[in-house]
Parts: sequence; C-alpha cells; structure tokens
Amino acid sequence: MPAIDPWERNIDWQLMIAFAHSNRAITHLTRAAGLTPGQPKILQYLTTHNGCTQKEIGEGCALDKSTIASLLSRMEADGLIVRRVRTDNRREACVLLTERGAALSHTAADNAAQVDEIALAGLSPEERAQLSDLMAHVIRNLKAMGGAA
Repeated sequence: MPAIDPWERNIDWQLMIAFAHSNRAITHLTRAAGLTPGQPKILQYLTTHNGCTQKEIGEGCALDKSTIASLLSRMEADGLIVRRVRTDNRREACVLLTERGAALSHTAADNAAQVDEIALAGLSPEERAQLSDLMAHVIRNLKAMGGAA
C-alpha cells in the first residue's frame, strides 16, 4: 500500500473524495436505468420510509429544500413517485413509490451494493463493521453540530 501524505489524513478531505468517487460510480451505473443524480438516494430512502414527507426525505438524505423539491417534481413527472395529501394533516403530502419507482429502487440498491463492494475490497468483515460504526459516529457528530461551525 502506498504511503499516505499527512494532508490526505484530513477526515473532511477523505469524506469529500470518497463521496465524489462513490457518487460518480453510482451515477454511471444508474444512468443506464434512466435515473438522474440524486434520484437513487431518494428511491432507496423511500424503500424503508415509504409515505414519509418531503421534509423527512430532505433530512434523511441530507438535501436542502430546493434540491429535494426539484428532485421530487422530476421523479413525479417520470412516474417514480406519487404525492398524496395526508389524511391526518391536509397541509402535508406523503411521498409514495410507484411500481416503477419500487423496481428502480432495487436497481439503485444493487448499484450501491456493487460500489460498496468495490470500496470495501480487501477489508475483513470485522473491518467493514468497524468502518461502518465509525462512519455512523462521524455522521452523528456532524448532525449534532447542525451545520454550525
């Protein structure tokens, strides 16, 4: 394994570079399915949070209001989701996967798993679990910060 320069040990830099490479690989794979950047993440989120609100999707996927609104409008036009007024709160809409959206969510999940396997190649199951636990800890810390430095 090549030596790592000290500046490459900066966690912020590592997260940015890892995200860029992962996102590029997933985008390449999902483009063939007709999905645009951002859509796979939302489809995967809706797989386990179907019927949630736009705000919940934004929070769960770490997307701002305008980005999530634009993505959901495009996804609705493409027949991936539908929005329904909530019976318990008529001012809010819930977002639901269509059959097409559900099918493409599986494609998105398969593509993400493929990229994960490439990213984690050479790591033992224990190292994979440890990395996942550490990343979850980092995410919790950054979420607690709430965007304020």
